Amino acid sequence: MKRPEIFMLPFMVVCAMSTTRAQSTNSMPTVPAVSTPSNIAVINFNAAVLGTAEAQRSMGALQKKYAPREQELQKLNDDIEATKKSLNDAAAKLTDAERNQKLQDLGTKEKQLQREAEDFKNDSQAESQRAFQQVAQKVFSLLQEFSRQHGYAAVVEQGTETAPVVWYTATNVDITDQLIKSYDAKYAVGAASLPEKPAAKR
Repeated sequence: MKRPEIFMLPFMVVCAMSTTRAQSTNSMPTVPAVSTPSNIAVINFNAAVLGTAEAQRSMGALQKKYAPREQELQKLNDDIEATKKSLNDAAAKLTDAERNQKLQDLGTKEKQLQREAEDFKNDSQAESQRAFQQVAQKVFSLLQEFSRQHGYAAVVEQGTETAPVVWYTATNVDITDQLIKSYDAKYAVGAASLPEKPAAKR
């Protein structure tokens, strides 16, 4: 959403506008507030995607796939730390040639670790993102169906506790868990089961 532009008005103009508004407000009759039913829901979309059984299976498979590479990186890192300790412990006993050779070997291993760690990060993140998007597209489609069937005027992203998008919502308007259950029912069993609509906020 585009952030509205803010304009600074001269002080006298602001005063004149305030006076006019006050006079207008005093002359206007009081209109009673109109109560409208609540038909807006909130969702944590990322949590809904990652909470599905399909996403958890996909992420688990990726974790298993990349575990050997992660172990190799840890092994190389341990080797580097052991080499550093050996250099420190034997510093007084090594000749300049031996020390230079060990430092050269250490530098080579550190560059190897940096390169392989970067490759690991890029590869694992790319595959994780693809797996997430595959599920997210279906969750989004199901959300449209769910919202239409339950008559929601809007479904708003809730955000997380540390980065909220909506500052307050009643617990009965959060449909994240319901959407997860609907997704698992539809794509794991093949039947589109849509839970009951949350009770309206009173």
